[in-house]
Amino acid sequence: MSKRTEKVAQAIQHALGDILIKDIKDPKLNLVSISKVEVTPDLKIADVYFTSLRTPTDTVKQSLIKAEGALKSRLVKKVRLKYTPDLRFFEDKSTEYTLKISKILEDLDQEESAEK
Repeated sequence: MSKRTEKVAQAIQHALGDILIKDIKDPKLNLVSISKVEVTPDLKIADVYFTSLRTPTDTVKQSLIKAEGALKSRLVKKVRLKYTPDLRFFEDKSTEYTLKISKILEDLDQEESAEK
């Protein structure tokens, strides 16, 4: 990823997070955070990764898809680009994966302590 696409991705991530907090009033999108954004080299598509603490991820994804127009119109005002990228939404499973690995390591540690 080039420096430009990285900067654009960071700007979009920050702007979308801000928009979700301040502008979008959908209760299904409460406590949703944008964990990562990846932008294609031509800056026309942005893959938006999200995590949700309260609402099931399928519900959040559907709500984000429905709010895409509002998100894009607000994004235009916050991030100046020649083209506003199309937004694609994905659940960020890295937190879930990290918790799973931590649990496995904890279980191994407990088994090792029990064997001594």
